[in-house]
Amino acid sequence: MRSTRYGLSKRQSATVAALLDAGLDHLREHGYEQLTIRAVATRAGVTHTTAYSYFSSKDHLVAEMLWRRLDTLAPPVTDLTMSLPDRITEALGGPGLVLSDDPALAQAGLAALLTQDPDVARLRDTIGTDLARRIQAALGDAADDELTEALLLAFSGAMLQAGMGYFDFSGVVRRMASMARLLER
Repeated sequence: MRSTRYGLSKRQSATVAALLDAGLDHLREHGYEQLTIRAVATRAGVTHTTAYSYFSSKDHLVAEMLWRRLDTLAPPVTDLTMSLPDRITEALGGPGLVLSDDPALAQAGLAALLTQDPDVARLRDTIGTDLARRIQAALGDAADDELTEALLLAFSGAMLQAGMGYFDFSGVVRRMASMARLLER
């Protein structure tokens, strides 16, 4: 499968951008369950075979939409004089806002990232690596693999609970700050 990010001509990049925009519009209007590559392709003005040449599945499309939104975020500014909860809030606040500001994308992204599609797995790993770097930056000198993994697991769990409707996506970062307060004790 050709990468949807690198090595594309201007025309191919424009096609991918049109598919991503059409996909996000369709997702917001009709929800994840009604999202299909065929419907997105029609909306973007391309054939479904063209769409499938860039995206192997609707989950791949959604995962790419989510990653591209997250990839636009500036890296967190780490001020080690701040409390750990404040540093965690700073580090994860950007991703948290992306999710809370666009609940349709957040819900669909959760569903998509849980699939075993190899193209999604690559994006899931990329997103996880980015989140781990943000957490490590917040931890500063205290960063070690176990603590980073524990906070990444807590973030993933909070996202899953938000996706299940226990609280909204804006609550994820607040819960992560609470976790950091526990770690400070």
